[in-house]
Amino acid sequence: MNADGARPGGPRQSGSPNGDDAESPAPGSDDEPQVLDARLLPAALCCWGATIVALTAGWVAGLWLAVALVVLAIGLWVLLLWAMAHRGERWRAVAVVALAAVLLAAGFAVAAAWREYRAATHPMRAAAGLSLRVVVTPSGDPKPVRGNSFGGRQWVVRASLHEYRLGESAVRAGGAVVILASGDGWAGLSPGQAVEFQARVAPPRHRDLTVATLRAQGSPELVGALPWWQRVARSVRTDFADATSRALPMEPAGVLPALVVGDTSALPDHLREEFEIAGLAHLCVVSGANFTILLTVVLFSVRVLTLGPRAGALVAGAALVMFVVVARPDPSVLRAGAMGAITLLALVTGRRKQALPALCAAVIGLLAVWPALAVSAGFALSVFATAGLILLAPSWADWLRARGWWRLPAELFAVAAGAFVVTTPLMVALTGQLSLVAILANVLVAPVIAPITVIGATGAILAVIWLPLAECVVRCAAPPLWWLLFVAEQSAGVPGASVGVPDGMLGGLIAFVVVIVGVVALRFAAIRRVILAVAFGVAVVLIPVRIWQPGWPQAGWVLAACDVGQGDGLAISVGDGTAVVIDVGPDPRLIRNCLDRLHISRIELLVLTHPHADHIGGISGALDGRSVAALAVGLHELAGVAPTTGDVSVAGADPSSERQREITRHGGRADGLAQVVDVADRAGIPLLELSAGQIFRFGTVDLQVLAPEASAGRPTPGAEADEANDRSVVLAATTTAGRILLTGDIEAPAQRALLQAGISLHADILKLPHHGSRTTTKEFLAAVRPRLTVISVGSENTFGHPNAGVLTELSALGATVTRTDQRGDVLVLADGGSLRVVTSR
Repeated sequence: MNADGARPGGPRQSGSPNGDDAESPAPGSDDEPQVLDARLLPAALCCWGATIVALTAGWVAGLWLAVALVVLAIGLWVLLLWAMAHRGERWRAVAVVALAAVLLAAGFAVAAAWREYRAATHPMRAAAGLSLRVVVTPSGDPKPVRGNSFGGRQWVVRASLHEYRLGESAVRAGGAVVILASGDGWAGLSPGQAVEFQARVAPPRHRDLTVATLRAQGSPELVGALPWWQRVARSVRTDFADATSRALPMEPAGVLPALVVGDTSALPDHLREEFEIAGLAHLCVVSGANFTILLTVVLFSVRVLTLGPRAGALVAGAALVMFVVVARPDPSVLRAGAMGAITLLALVTGRRKQALPALCAAVIGLLAVWPALAVSAGFALSVFATAGLILLAPSWADWLRARGWWRLPAELFAVAAGAFVVTTPLMVALTGQLSLVAILANVLVAPVIAPITVIGATGAILAVIWLPLAECVVRCAAPPLWWLLFVAEQSAGVPGASVGVPDGMLGGLIAFVVVIVGVVALRFAAIRRVILAVAFGVAVVLIPVRIWQPGWPQAGWVLAACDVGQGDGLAISVGDGTAVVIDVGPDPRLIRNCLDRLHISRIELLVLTHPHADHIGGISGALDGRSVAALAVGLHELAGVAPTTGDVSVAGADPSSERQREITRHGGRADGLAQVVDVADRAGIPLLELSAGQIFRFGTVDLQVLAPEASAGRPTPGAEADEANDRSVVLAATTTAGRILLTGDIEAPAQRALLQAGISLHADILKLPHHGSRTTTKEFLAAVRPRLTVISVGSENTFGHPNAGVLTELSALGATVTRTDQRGDVLVLADGGSLRVVTSR
């Protein structure tokens, strides 16, 4: 019997997509309507909820919940006895399902409470604040942390604790830990490789059975041998990465390993962000889709070879195990494997009635083995997306086909829409962002995902056997990868592609209500017509305004401050389609879109004021589709900087010098500037170093360099990043809108040096130093006394920029203030003797 009480083989009603009665198909036919078997759904939800309560509220709350569930089970038992005596079979089935769910949830609550108790009473918790020598085994690859500087890379590593030493005593204890580390020594760690290092103990950041957070104090030392299966996995991943780097350009070479085996080590940060904005981030991790595609190919091959069902199951199982080993057998990959198998069951057999219980059983089983998955966002997203494919996508595809859609477009759209709808509340709660282009982007890239995965998997296998053959195979993935990257770039570049919404629990609940109401409302034709009419009207108004932006930029603009987030990206117009650009922000996509909207096709001079990522990270976007006459940095910035690729000769650079090797080994300003040198070399752009006293003329615009001083010494070895702000290039531009002072990120010491040098700092327009940091002095602002102050700053940044005291001082001076975080792109125009500001918001 099914959950709704219908007996197998009993009469069922069906309707046409238009709601009219249709002739029932013959029993057992492929077109027979299937009733979803939801008997395991209450158990899965109850077990999941009980585990969440026990982990987040503590083991005591978990035990009390178990007691409450046992009491509820007793009541349900009484209800079951009453239903058996007085009610029909449907009530009896409901009571049995509810009783089983409650009893199972009580057991999960006790189990999770026990795990939480062991984590809460772990002896390492008492060592918080102490520095210990620890031995751990990483359970996954080190994950890079994206930051706003080119300093040493930050890493997050999940690991299992073996022992720690406090003084002369060694304590052997297990448990999960999270390691926060920096330095290149952590980048090459392999899961399963035990390491020893010094660390300061801190409380765990999340209640997910983590014993402690370990802040590494130095590089790890390898302890013991790597297990043989991890050696195999590392060999496959290394050889595959080598083959892709040889056969493909940088960006596709970083994407292909991410799509195939979840190796994101070579994936550039700007591509990560583009994929997130476009709603394609799920492609950059091992997901159920990887397993689905690979198992589909394996089963198809088995069928072509006419192997029997047992042999086919054996081959598919071997392929599944092999892929798990290569992609790292950690809980997230095993979860994806389970979800991939379930999705395959739903999509290949088309028997949704079996897929839903399989999904529920997988949730229960995975939570029994890894209770921490209950509070994992990745686990929830995977489960919800799979549920959307099972519950929504098939009926939506049928509805679209009934209205004239071809089968393939209908199924692609239904799958993308179903996954998007069910995961939206969780994404809103986690990120506070909603991608408005996700469905379209996923539909557009769906046809190329399977070819990329199959070609990539074949290349990974061949890379172990013969590298040249693997390179030939990997090159076949270039066209579909180009399409994937093109869709991601164009989707992320659409103005308003991602909108900010309330995040957290409240935002998630609001999104959940909106989704439920929307799904229900769309079942009624009248409401659908109203929604479509409203959507069409909004599109007619917003698309021209947000995408084409008629009238932008306004004729006669002099200065543009691009909204590049927490960073600087400015342009001074020096002719039709020509500009001097000062800094390029942290994201290539943002500066590229801004310069495109300004119709800038040529950059006469590109100035990078100082080597911090929020000023130089977007250089590739600024150069994309534009010619650049020269690229300039501050005095001595190129000293000791060697390019990372190519053959470049830069004055002062000595790739073999001890200082250069030290900078490269530990990370620092050279790491970022070496990338700049590479970009300039590939584009054939001359490099300049600027110092005080230099003057450039571009048409009616005079550009004077005020800092750094020509007598300034070279950056102090080992302190380049700390000194970078005060080494910023400071420019004064004389334009038709008056004098513009462009200050980079100079702080109080550099500001006082300018004042003491006796240089005239008065300007009509001031680009406020360091995004409005409190390091700007009153004396400096009084000397400039600007009529208009432009602040380039990121929305809701965590640095407190701009500082309230600085804004108060500017107000006292009578300066008008405009901010990119509030107004978007800012244009300054000369209107007679006055200044006029036009913004994109």
